[in-house]
Parts: sequence; structure tokens; C-alpha cells
Amino acid sequence: MENLALKTLFIIPVLFIVDYMVMLMVGSISHLLGFTTSFRSIGMVVILVSLVVFIMALAPEIKALMKKA
Repeated sequence: MENLALKTLFIIPVLFIVDYMVMLMVGSISHLLGFTTSFRSIGMVVILVSLVVFIMALAPEIKALMKKA
């Protein structure tokens, strides 16, 4: 349980920072290229990929907890 909590407390802030940096880069590049449309779909894809990575990182710990119970 300790390992799961430590991973969660470390991974979530890192994912938020990475998501923010990707959004910042996409917004900056689109502004430089003159695109003025909304980029919600790109944001959703980035957040979805981050969620999948988060779940994949915690899956072994969750499986181990399920086997103990």
C-alpha cells in the first residue's frame, strides 16, 4: 500500500506538469503558425494519454493488492 501511495503522489504532479508543458507548446506553435481555432481535441487526447499512462503505471500495484485481499 505504501508503494502505491508513493507512486500516486509522485506520478500525478509529474503528469500535470507534462500536460501543461504539452498544452503550452501546442498553443505557442499554433499561435506562431497563425491558427486561431480551438484545440480542445488535442487537449483531450493529451489528458487521455496521461490517464492511460497513470493507470498502466499503477496497474501492477493494484493487481498485487487485489491478490492479497
